[in-house]
Amino acid sequence: MTLNSNLPVSLQYQLKSILLEKIQSGEWASGQMIPSERELCDEYSVSRITVREVLGSLTKSGFLVRKQGKGTFVAEDKIEYSMTSNYSLSRELKKKGVDDRFLMLGFDAEVADDFYKQLFGLSTGESVSVINRLRIINGRKYAWEKSVVPTRYLAGATSGDISDNGLYNSIKSCSGFFPEDVDDIIEAVNCPDQIASQLELQRGAAVIRVTRTTHSQGRTIEYCISYLNGQRYMCKHEIHR
Repeated sequence: MTLNSNLPVSLQYQLKSILLEKIQSGEWASGQMIPSERELCDEYSVSRITVREVLGSLTKSGFLVRKQGKGTFVAEDKIEYSMTSNYSLSRELKKKGVDDRFLMLGFDAEVADDFYKQLFGLSTGESVSVINRLRIINGRKYAWEKSVVPTRYLAGATSGDISDNGLYNSIKSCSGFFPEDVDDIIEAVNCPDQIASQLELQRGAAVIRVTRTTHSQGRTIEYCISYLNGQRYMCKHEIHR
């Protein structure tokens, strides 16, 4: 696999995201020895300096452990990220064989207003892509969400791409960015009538609203508002010392 030098992110950043994905997805299991520096250089067509910097960063972050004279291994005790609950939930449901999918309601481009220009650092006239979806788990409607992403981070992507590959994977494919950290605001609210109808809830039903701002490399790459069916979702928050 060759990395893309035409993307607006460095080869080091791209390689780090690929290796981190292997660790977090379980492709590289806990305690497993990973390929050598030379093997990684050959596989991804990058210099040994780039590979060493990436491995050093992942080691410093606690994802990898280097053992003198033996090699580099996936750390036994992994750091638990809270950065992408949609990623984590999708993976866990998939592992359990649960049918989890999104129904696309709309994928439109519109000129960014003052709020989005300031949030994303856009210039006058730049557009954002607005993605409306329903999350369906085992045939039941669990959540409605509206995601807003600068159009330049989804350049060339179609609604079919997002449906087939997921929003974050589509952003990564188009721009090289992947979610690093998020800010969540969680509130109990009465569901707006139109959204309640789409979720097949009674008017004014109590729901959980999550307002999420997703960041990568110091940039905001997504702003999302979700309404979760309070009878079908339980929010879990963990604090680790």
